[in-house]
Amino acid sequence: MRIYLHGAMFAVLLFSIPAVQARSAATDERIAPVPGTAFEARQIKDKLGRNITYYVSRPKNPAPLLLMIQGSGCVPVMNIQPGGAYSTLFNLLPFGNEGRFTVLSVEKPFAGVAPGQDPGTAQSCSADFNADFTAESWLEALRASLDDARRLPWVDKSRTVVFGISEGAVMGALLAGHDDRITDVISIGGSGTTQLFDFISLSYQRCFDVSTCLTDVDNQARAIAADPTSATSFAWGHSYKRWASFFRVDPAEELLRSRARFYLAFGTHDEAVPALSQEIAVAKLMAAGRDLTVRRVPNAGHNLMQSGAPDFGNLDKEFRAALSWASQARR
Repeated sequence: MRIYLHGAMFAVLLFSIPAVQARSAATDERIAPVPGTAFEARQIKDKLGRNITYYVSRPKNPAPLLLMIQGSGCVPVMNIQPGGAYSTLFNLLPFGNEGRFTVLSVEKPFAGVAPGQDPGTAQSCSADFNADFTAESWLEALRASLDDARRLPWVDKSRTVVFGISEGAVMGALLAGHDDRITDVISIGGSGTTQLFDFISLSYQRCFDVSTCLTDVDNQARAIAADPTSATSFAWGHSYKRWASFFRVDPAEELLRSRARFYLAFGTHDEAVPALSQEIAVAKLMAAGRDLTVRRVPNAGHNLMQSGAPDFGNLDKEFRAALSWASQARR
């Protein structure tokens, strides 16, 4: 049985915005405007000593931080070309240009896919990426970027919104569990518990002989547990090292550690991250009496669009509904 979690689903959508008025060249070599956008690229070092690139917008007036976290894989979140740039993270550039938030996105260390390779799996990523990438190492890059961005003079430090998509939603939960300054979490198509449960749930959802599929999942999980640091052995499109790390993350429990409020959106027919996985987080947060808004998109898949009928206008509406929720005052 082959089961894939298509965490990069949102990461392959290409959008650009018209050129905005150019700013003067930054004097700090670690800071550079991103041509044709409201963003600038900044270079920092994280606690692991890695060079981290993040992109941050400059609104006209001080605005809260909105950290957008992409899905799985190593596709660069920003592609800079002469005279302009485009992002593989849906609505990143429009949200930054509109100025309601100081929009932030972080490039995964060692991101990049070789020409002609499938961008949806880590088997197309570099050896350096697979040797480095875990939930814990990605968390350090995100935390370092947030800490640096919070020092910018145009940031309203009273609120930090995290907008995570698929794997990014898992990371948004993990980040919220480690950063009490995060006030709002938007989770789009994220797992509600360990991703190992997602594979178990998919077996019940997809397989005629469920017991055989569950045995396959059990055997693969045991192989990962027996070699949890391998960056060269792969399962379900990603390295053993990556899976061993993410299997330890329980997004619902991380959200319960946070004092933030939550917006969870997912398709009722999601075949990549089962809706039942996401409902686990819903149930736990509701039982704990947390400030929770749930958006179940009828008959939609992992990308919040109807199966076989992609409509980016509807996807835009879903993202903007989440952003409108984030703009509202806390109850």
